[in-house]
Amino acid sequence: MEKFANRIERILTPFGAKLQNVTFMQAISESLQATLPILIVGSFATLISSLDVGPWQGIVKSIPGLIPVCQKITSFTSGGFTLLMLIALAQLYCKKIEVKEYISCTALTVAVFLILSEVTDGNIASSALGMRGMILALFVGILVPKSVKALIDRNVRIRMPNSVPKFVEEGFTILLPACIICIAASVINYFFTLLGYSSFQTFFYSTIQIPLQGIGLSFGGFVFISCLGALVMWPGLHASTISAFIQPLALTASAANLEAWNLGKTLPNVIEYSFMQSAKFGGGANLLLPCLIALIFCKSKQLKSVAGLGIVPAVFCIGEPILFGFPMMLNPMMLIPMILSTITTYTIYYAGIVSGMVGQFTGVVLPWTTPPILNVALSSSTPLRAIIMQLAAMAVGILIYYPFVKGYDNQLVEKEKQAEQMISE
Repeated sequence: MEKFANRIERILTPFGAKLQNVTFMQAISESLQATLPILIVGSFATLISSLDVGPWQGIVKSIPGLIPVCQKITSFTSGGFTLLMLIALAQLYCKKIEVKEYISCTALTVAVFLILSEVTDGNIASSALGMRGMILALFVGILVPKSVKALIDRNVRIRMPNSVPKFVEEGFTILLPACIICIAASVINYFFTLLGYSSFQTFFYSTIQIPLQGIGLSFGGFVFISCLGALVMWPGLHASTISAFIQPLALTASAANLEAWNLGKTLPNVIEYSFMQSAKFGGGANLLLPCLIALIFCKSKQLKSVAGLGIVPAVFCIGEPILFGFPMMLNPMMLIPMILSTITTYTIYYAGIVSGMVGQFTGVVLPWTTPPILNVALSSSTPLRAIIMQLAAMAVGILIYYPFVKGYDNQLVEKEKQAEQMISE
């Protein structure tokens, strides 16, 4: 087992290090995290206006103006999320690749996205600014700053005298690249209208985003990416290194579910953002589960103390104290349960939804730190059954982890006894 673990470490550590150093993936991950609170605000507004539990709807309707206020919030948070995320992404990526004119470049990036977007009666379609445009926005948010930097580095710019104020000089520096990029974007958009598409965004959505969602949000694709996330945690990397690949797709699927839920239609997606959180206990690799086992069943002082310190963060999906304290990281005994529990817990929950034992998620997006039980209670279309299903998945995950954690516990107890004997002697 140790030989196998060492071989995995030699492969994963360099791979993970390279992955973490990919600047555009860092920018995408950070921009999503930066704007996710806005999406959560919109989800809670939807939850307030649409939750149909007991007398709640009667209370909501009895308060004048509450439903229109909530709908307005939803329209300009969830409905405009793509545009808000794009602003953050462009600025973050400009700084990472050292584009000094990052404010002007951010404005240019937004302009290019709008040029490529769906237009209805001379106005930007509201759907273009929502989740429908998410994947295109990610591409534009990376390609435009990269193109600006390439052009400026090749001196495709207007130079100003040294006496000109810096902010004026920066505006003229980006002027020529902006002209080139905007013209190119407009030509591309026009070309695709000639092919029968209403805009480049329509082409991109139908031929790229939908197939990507079909692969990434299929059960096999989702579980594979989730297992890869657990796998890279083992050498000490953060799971967000991998989740950045699927998070935009999951958020898009959540938006589609939320829209359908508000209209009383069938929810289109089983796998979406809340599903990602439903069977992930303590963050990636289910690190809350070995923590619970250590607190209840283990005898090692090391595991007991680490679990005591790590239980509260783990409940709120922060598993780093357990990852580095047990340690789970580079521990040959923990590699298998980290991956196997990820596969099993998601499989149980997915099977529950597909079989009709539990309802789909409504598309409400909650903070990633929302504890188990509460997260499915607020985001599932069948809260009570969702709680039962989540407890079942957690129980099976604990059974998977138990023999590995107890075996590790026995090793530590033996070492602690030997250490005590040496001290006494």
